[in-house]
Amino acid sequence: MQKKLNTLTLSGLMIGPILGSGVVLLPPIAISILGEQAIFAWIIIMLLGIVFAYVFAKMSLLISSNEGMSTVVGQTLGQSYRELASNYLTAAVCFGPVAVLLTASEFLSYLVKDLGLDKTGLAFILLILCVTVILCGITTVGKLTLILSSLTAVLLVIGSIYSLLTQSEVLYPTEIPEPGKLGYTLLLLFWAIIGWEVIGNYVEDVDRPEVTIMRAMKISIGAIIIVYLFSAFALQNRMQIPEAQRAEPNLGLILVPLFGDFAYLLMGLIATGLCFCTLLMILGAVTRQIAVRAENGKLPAFLKMKPQEKAPKRALFFLTGWHSILLILIYFKLLSIEEIVGIANTFFIGNALLGLSASIKYMKSLWVKVLVLFLIIALAFLLVFSSSFAWIVLIAITVLSIFKNKSDMVEANEKE
Repeated sequence: MQKKLNTLTLSGLMIGPILGSGVVLLPPIAISILGEQAIFAWIIIMLLGIVFAYVFAKMSLLISSNEGMSTVVGQTLGQSYRELASNYLTAAVCFGPVAVLLTASEFLSYLVKDLGLDKTGLAFILLILCVTVILCGITTVGKLTLILSSLTAVLLVIGSIYSLLTQSEVLYPTEIPEPGKLGYTLLLLFWAIIGWEVIGNYVEDVDRPEVTIMRAMKISIGAIIIVYLFSAFALQNRMQIPEAQRAEPNLGLILVPLFGDFAYLLMGLIATGLCFCTLLMILGAVTRQIAVRAENGKLPAFLKMKPQEKAPKRALFFLTGWHSILLILIYFKLLSIEEIVGIANTFFIGNALLGLSASIKYMKSLWVKVLVLFLIIALAFLLVFSSSFAWIVLIAITVLSIFKNKSDMVEANEKE
């Protein structure tokens, strides 16, 4: 019998992917907009992150299968929305991992530049490694992400503290940021809290989910808040040093006092490891959802997971084949990374909006309901900025989902 995720391994599965490449990319962006006042934006977004994590962790306790949050969406908003949520998440993961692969290969290319591999080749190697790890079973994935996320968290927190302690003076913001700049920064930083919505896709693989999920959520959100706040505050302080002001904001700067010339090499390894964690979590979650939907007759039967399998092989191979095609198209410049990111983000937002809308019914606290409404408004505002191509794909998937659901209902009525 396959072992299940416990509190620690589930925490590892959450921390690394949710930190992802965001912990490397977002702090410099916030500082470039708000300077020393960036910490205000991080405090606000982390408070919203607590709500986001709590809502989706609570919602996952209502789920009985790896189909995930879409089952609750169906119970609350109707079965047509259940299929829509599932299709949105599947569509997002048809594109999103390719962007993560290329981000990881961007960092990795500096570490292995002597091997002569281009970024697309490195991305393909990382994809094969990711598939191999997932095929080893969910506990292997959980243990690996736990190791990677723990090392990352420890290095960034220790590096941040050491950087602050070795400065002649720790600087604190003296003014409140402008509302316009703060609002725009918060929109960008919103990606730091995306990822909790796929917890429900692992519910069958969690030991005693009613206890384990909430415990793991508390550990994970605590670790994520500590890493983000320490890293962001240390970096904005580091950027006040005259020699650092001449450089572009880079999270590697906070590791320089402790690790010297190895800081940027270490930062490259951290970024690659976190991207790898994100791939493991997202691919593992969605392939499980695909397998369950195939079992329920919503997708072709060949995508089912066999009882003796540690992972849904055929669903995983199907997605891997699609990702490989996208990498080839990008290599020949027939598709851009920006288009890939735009489509993936649009569908991730669409899926999160459906999940949050469904959650309002189950949240007892009025304050939580209000904060959920704020999250819905913020995500809907982000959706407005999607590209026209992403909107075309979103509308196409929505129409096809509605048409397919109506066809299934007619077929079911005819059988009765």
